[in-house]
Amino acid sequence: MSTYNVNPFQKSELSVPEEYHEFFVQYCQTRTDGLKTNIDKSPFRRMVDLWFLAVCVAVHQGLKPVDLAGKKTKKIIDGTIFSSDPWRINALMLMAVGYEGKVDILTHPNEMMKLANNLAIAGLPVLVEMLKDGPSDPIWNLSDNILS
Repeated sequence: MSTYNVNPFQKSELSVPEEYHEFFVQYCQTRTDGLKTNIDKSPFRRMVDLWFLAVCVAVHQGLKPVDLAGKKTKKIIDGTIFSSDPWRINALMLMAVGYEGKVDILTHPNEMMKLANNLAIAGLPVLVEMLKDGPSDPIWNLSDNILS
């Protein structure tokens, strides 16, 4: 794994189907409407945090990537975000090798990002259910459900 900051996803986009965009607005603290957020109700500081955990949930549960071909999607972030968290780059690259079963995928950043986006969409409904499932605010429901 690299110890220097090279971001192969620099020109990539993280996109979600339009109907899932509302989850990013609801559960992330990144706001463009000027309103203050409540961490108990919006436990993710940035949209990339929610997106990445959705990828992790999909991988952990062995979910198949959702094919986004033909679906109307909305960009939530661009790949430059990974420059501030280079460990995520390594994690996404390892995940891609694991799913594809070959290291050749590492020379195709667009394919790796497509796979990651498709996994995020597979994991997002499970993650949203974790946020909603319980008697408390989303942050506490998620904590309880992640632990169990």
